[in-house]
Amino acid sequence: MTMAKPKKRKHVVRHVKHAATTNPNNKSLVKAVIQSDSGEWVGPSTGDKFYIDETPSFPSITFEIKTDAAPPYQWKWSIVWDAQVSGLRESAKRGKKLKSFAEAGEFSSNDKSWVAKLGDKVIGGKLSVQVTVGEAIFRRTVFVLGKNPAKPDVVAFLSTLPDTVGLDKLIEQESQFKNFINADNEPVVAFDSGYGLTQMTSPAPTYEQVWNWKENVKAGAKLFQDKQAAAKKLLKAHPYTSDQLSMETYGLWNGSRYYQWNPQSQAWERDPSVLCDPATGNIGWDTTDPANTGQTVDQLHERDKKTYGSGKSGRDKDHVWLYSGVCYADHVAGN
Repeated sequence: MTMAKPKKRKHVVRHVKHAATTNPNNKSLVKAVIQSDSGEWVGPSTGDKFYIDETPSFPSITFEIKTDAAPPYQWKWSIVWDAQVSGLRESAKRGKKLKSFAEAGEFSSNDKSWVAKLGDKVIGGKLSVQVTVGEAIFRRTVFVLGKNPAKPDVVAFLSTLPDTVGLDKLIEQESQFKNFINADNEPVVAFDSGYGLTQMTSPAPTYEQVWNWKENVKAGAKLFQDKQAAAKKLLKAHPYTSDQLSMETYGLWNGSRYYQWNPQSQAWERDPSVLCDPATGNIGWDTTDPANTGQTVDQLHERDKKTYGSGKSGRDKDHVWLYSGVCYADHVAGN
């Protein structure tokens, strides 16, 4: 079968009415129906899905156009991902958009094909490639998604990083060792802008630190090492154990100290003013606050539980709870 030569057509366009429309199928992993692809392509097909593997490595994706036009060919690529809240629940339907990540590049080539290399970064999202040949424009859009590593592989990688003993417990707490939601193969995103395995929030992770689980772990390890160094400085005035160092580090990871020095007992003691809600991971109450004085955990939980979902905005004079590094450390340690 002989196909018509593209050079006889200045600009071949399919579905030019809109760039894209929302996919009405909420269970579909393809969130947008691509309607702006144009030109004749050998491959890939519009909307194809490719996966960053567990190692992690960027997938092999070969873009190739059909044309008799002479080179050079002007190539452009862009990849975009909208970070929408997922929590840890396994659902392809996500919450509000928090941020958009994007990368782009361009180059000139004499080749009609290109094996995608996005600055050698392991990133995912909607990948669009455009090739300009004279007045003809070729466009193709695909999706790059991710697969989770096995927990033993994450633990083994942690063992290669210095001063990370105990970080595995934090990863278990933060993400249950998931960098991606399996339902849609996109990164885990918390309501507070925490991303991936280590739920990096501050400093805010880069595009690659969100999608590349090893880069995510390395970023988390750097933060863990910083918190551990701070814990050592806080504890150095008096003798401490390795377990106490871990608990102080866990507390600082979530924003507050765990120990206070008791001059009477000559020992480090857990901050006695904090009462924790065992139904949560890091919520508790300051028992020195008159609003909380004289009440049991059950009473405080019943009073405040409906406001937890609103985050800090849910707190007021009648619901005086707090996010506590003490409670977080207790939860991580199973106390």
